Amino acid sequence: MADIKIQRSHALGMDKARALAQDWMSDAAKQLGLTCNLVQGEGEDTISFERMGVTGQMKVRADAFELDTKLGMMMSAFKPLIEAEIDRNLANILAKAKAEGGTA
Repeated sequence: MADIKIQRSHALGMDKARALAQDWMSDAAKQLGLTCNLVQGEGEDTISFERMGVTGQMKVRADAFELDTKLGMMMSAFKPLIEAEIDRNLANILAKAKAEGGTA
């Protein structure tokens, strides 16, 4: 198994971070075929996701997104590509928020 851990700091606040995380969750379900589940907490939300060969969680906080993904044996060979795509997606989400007037 291979692990992918990515953390992106931001200054969006919890409400904006939640909205962006929900957008990410919708896109991940459509584009990547992930089954996602959101659990909202007081200071942190957790999005759990999975599909064959991939499981993980995204922690959503007022000041950071933290993604932890585990790849199965077959998907491990694609770790560099998957990691780059996840990192690019998070960067795009934060850039979009910044362009809309948030502080990423």
